[in-house]
Formats: sequence, C-alpha cells, structure tokens
Amino acid sequence: MNFKYFEIDNLLQVLNDNIWIESIKNTQYNFLFIVKAATLSLASLSFLYISKIWCSYRFFKKRGLQSPEHEFFYGNFRQIHKDKNYSEIIKKWTEKYGKTYGYFEGHLPVIVTSDLDIIQEVFIKQSTNFSARKKSFLNRKENDAYIDLFESSKGRWKRMRMIMNPTFSSAKLRELGPILVNCADRLIDVLNKDGQANKEVNVSEYFKRFTMDSIWNCAFGVDINMQYDLVNGYYERSESIFRDTAYPRVPEYMGVYFYEFKEMILHSMFFINGVACKLIDKEKWHPYFWLKDKICDLVARRENISNKNRKDYIQLLIDARINNENDRNVNYGDIKRFITGEEIEANLLLFMLAGYETTSTALSYASHVLATHPDEQLRLHDEISAAFGTDLSLINSDSVQELKYLDWFVKEVLRFYPIANSVVARRCTKKTTIKGIDIPVDTPIAVDVLSIHFDADLWGPHDPNQFYPPRHQVKRNPLAFMAFGNGPRNCIGMKFALIELKIALCKLIVNFEFLPLDNKLELEEGVVRYIKNGAKVLLKKR
Repeated sequence: MNFKYFEIDNLLQVLNDNIWIESIKNTQYNFLFIVKAATLSLASLSFLYISKIWCSYRFFKKRGLQSPEHEFFYGNFRQIHKDKNYSEIIKKWTEKYGKTYGYFEGHLPVIVTSDLDIIQEVFIKQSTNFSARKKSFLNRKENDAYIDLFESSKGRWKRMRMIMNPTFSSAKLRELGPILVNCADRLIDVLNKDGQANKEVNVSEYFKRFTMDSIWNCAFGVDINMQYDLVNGYYERSESIFRDTAYPRVPEYMGVYFYEFKEMILHSMFFINGVACKLIDKEKWHPYFWLKDKICDLVARRENISNKNRKDYIQLLIDARINNENDRNVNYGDIKRFITGEEIEANLLLFMLAGYETTSTALSYASHVLATHPDEQLRLHDEISAAFGTDLSLINSDSVQELKYLDWFVKEVLRFYPIANSVVARRCTKKTTIKGIDIPVDTPIAVDVLSIHFDADLWGPHDPNQFYPPRHQVKRNPLAFMAFGNGPRNCIGMKFALIELKIALCKLIVNFEFLPLDNKLELEEGVVRYIKNGAKVLLKKR
C-alpha cells in the first residue's frame, strides 16, 4: 500500500475543511459587519432626522410667532383631523394667539393669518413669491405630466390659466345660460315627480345631481341624464372619489408626517395602483380610473368630430393641445402656448369633481337659510316676481345678475358659510420677508377665512354673526371676502358658479316655499365644509 498517498489525501482533506470553516467564519464576519454597519447607519440617519424634526419645532419661536401646543412627530395634525372641522379650530386659535401665528402638520410649519396686510402681500403684491398653492397629501411633482391648474405653479400655472380663462368669459357664460336654465328646470321637475313637494326632503342629494348635470352639459357638451337616472354611474363614482379623498388614509398620513418624502410615498401609491389596475378590473379597484377612461374616450370622440364650432371647456383645451411630437420629454414650465394631453385629462377631472361639490354645498346652505329666515325668502320672492312676473322664460344668465338682493343674498350665504376654506392658502416659492416675518421657500401660508368673514371691523356696523344681506351694498375691502380666494390665483370658475347658483335659486324660490324642520345644523369639514347628513327642509309647492 502506498501510505504516502493516504497521508497526502488526508492532508488535502484537512486543508479543505479548514478553508471551508474559515470561509464560513469570514462570511459570518462579513454578514455581521454589514448588519452592524447598516444598523449604525440607520441609527445615525434616524438621529439626524429626529434632530431635524426637533429643530423644525423651533420655527415659530425664532420668528416671534405663537403656536398651540403640539405633539412631537405629529404636530397638531391629529388634533385638526380628529374634530373634522379645520375652520373652527384655527378660528379658536386665532382668538387665542392673535391674527398671525402658526401650527404644525407633522413637523411642517404652517403660518396662519387673518391680517389683511399680510394677505395682500401674499395673494397680490408678492404673488410671484407665492406662486403655488399649499401642498395637499395628493400633490404630485411639479414637473409631473399629470398636473392640473390647481396643483401647477409658476410658469406652468400661468400658461394653463391663460388657455382656460376664455371659457369663463362673460360672452361664453352668456352662451351657456340656456343650458343652465334647462338643468335648473330639470331640478324642479325631478322634485315634483319624486313627490317631494309638501314634504320633508334632503335637498343636498338633488343639488349634487343638478350641479353635476350642469357641468357635464356646459363643460363637456354631453347629456348623461344625471338628474332623472337615480342609478347613474357618473354620479356614484364621483361621489365615491370625493368621499375617498375627503380624509387622509395611512399613505397620506405618512406623507404628512414624513413630508420630505411625500412625493416618493405618493408615487409609490401610483405605482401600486398602476400594477393593481393591470391585475384587477380598474373600476373595482378605484372609480377614479373609470371616470378617467370615460373622459379620455370623450376627448378622443371630440377630436374626431369634423365640426368643431362648439367652443366649450373641453374644445378650448383640445384646440390648445400641444403637438404629439413635442408631448414627450418636455419641460412643462417652458411651454408657451399649448397644453398637453395629460394636462387636458387632469383639468377635466378637476373641473368635474371640484365644481359640483362646492356649488351644491352652497345651494344646501342657501336652502337652510331660506327655511330659517322667512323674511329673506319673502323679499327674494318679491324681487324675482317683480322682475319676471309669470314669464319665467326671462330667467337667463344676464337677467339674474340684475337682481340686486339676490346677489347680496348669495354673497351673504358664502360669507356666513364659506366652503373651501382649507384651500385658501399659498406656498412660498421664493424666500421673502413680510411685516418682519422671515418666510423660507416651501412655507405654507393659510388664511383663517372664518375670522375674516366674522370680523366686526370688516363687516360692521351690523353684527357679522347675524345673517344680513344688505351689508353687501356697502363697498368693503375686497380681501374681506375670501369665499373664492383672491388675487391672480382666485377660483377660475367663480362667475360660472355664481350664475349657476342664482339661476337655480330663482327657479326654486318661484316654485317652492322652504319651511324649517326641527333639526340642528351640524357641519363637518374635509375638502369642503358641508352640512353633515345633508340639508333637510320642508318643501311646500307654491
């Protein structure tokens, strides 16, 4: 036997085992090293981030501004959203901390003001330094393709606004007048056919269908039978979208508490939604995608129509659409005269969703006021009867604007019950100083609308806590009325909404008497400030 061979073989085996054991030891060492390094890095980053949060909470103290007590990490956000009444909370804080103070959304400082001098600087004089709205939990990146007028800023906003302004001119609204009158006639017809005359009725549901009907007919040139068809997909899905976005969910809360990573979190949500839509039926996953597809189909059909004389909202956007070859890899802030396909879709959805909820809520408030203020209702009925008599065909977009008391009444409703208060805000886009307050880039400035609307110095001498329409015959500081915002970025659909409100109210007051019920008005606030469970009144046929 060759013992030397066995000795060599054993030696090689021992060496191999030692190398393998050493390799395992090295692997374990490397793994432990990586774990320790990762843990140390995470701990360091966490420490730095917590330090940043701690420093953020010194923001107001450094500027000599007061602020309510806040929770570490959460700020005042949980307190605001727990009560679901943002406007009332900041009004109480104004009473306690003065006209200008601040609060924290997570650790993001938000300056709140009811000082008209500061508001004039932010909304008018220095509007170029505040050329963006306060970011919501659904804001996309500024150069994202799918941005609407509300989210856009700087040059991109200016371009969109310039393109869309003609849709809301006096001449265009005059053309849309007959359509609005027809939609209001449908509202009266539906109330009568449903047997709602001479009985208790929740008018809010009817008003939502009326305003949605008006938007689809006026803006898109499409009659989808919204008011007569009680099981209407457009209405149901729009309602669902609004309910889903009214209050933040877990990802949106994360976007508030980790606002530096808000866009990353939001785009992760969009990515997950995109994957889910490929695996699951779009409609079942989220109604937003169903509505988006319908609008895309509508745009495509309109583009293929040879006769394009109709100059409604959708046609103006299509006419201004940028050429397809320039539609990709574009710097949206540099486009001068055009609008992209994605921007068209985004703005059509914005107009549809924002327009119907705000105006229908205003009509609900007006109905409550009519029922609880019979003297106001009588005066309005007398004015309308004197203007039109029995010939209601005279009601149009021009004639309703001649009714002075109706104009005062609508403005007083919007003063007394402002609706979209949480969006009356701006975001600093260029560092500046106002009244000695240093304002860094990205700092939101929110307006305390309720404090302004109920300020006796601005709305006296008659008690601002009393509903009193004649107060609007006196010329006042235009910044005292913030129902539609103010400055260059005020609500683009303001004129349309006011005419829609006036036409509907004329038809309603002529046909019905509004009587009160023994129910207390309870308000809640999400995207808009609305009547919880709707406005319930007794309708009596005249």
